Amino acid sequence: MTSYLVEGALLVALVATIAGLIIMRRELKQLKADQAGYAHALDETGAALITVGSAIRDINMQGLTTLQRLVAQIDAARSVLDELERANAEAGAAKKTELRAIARG
Repeated sequence: MTSYLVEGALLVALVATIAGLIIMRRELKQLKADQAGYAHALDETGAALITVGSAIRDINMQGLTTLQRLVAQIDAARSVLDELERANAEAGAAKKTELRAIARG
């Protein structure tokens, strides 16, 4: 009779172990599925970061091109302003000379 008790206890332990293993197997399958999902998400994130980096480089190049054009336009505007100031000074000097000539007679 004692052997039946021991065998019963061992049977209960075996059933409990099998149930635990079944639960653990399900959890491992779920973990494996989640790992594949995480790996896919990380791959997509990496691709998105590469795209963002490329876009940032493009924006920087466009900004540099715009800045270079702006500098060229500013230089051209300064040249025109210098010419206008020079012409204005010459016109002012000519006007003064003309007014002096008229005043003398």
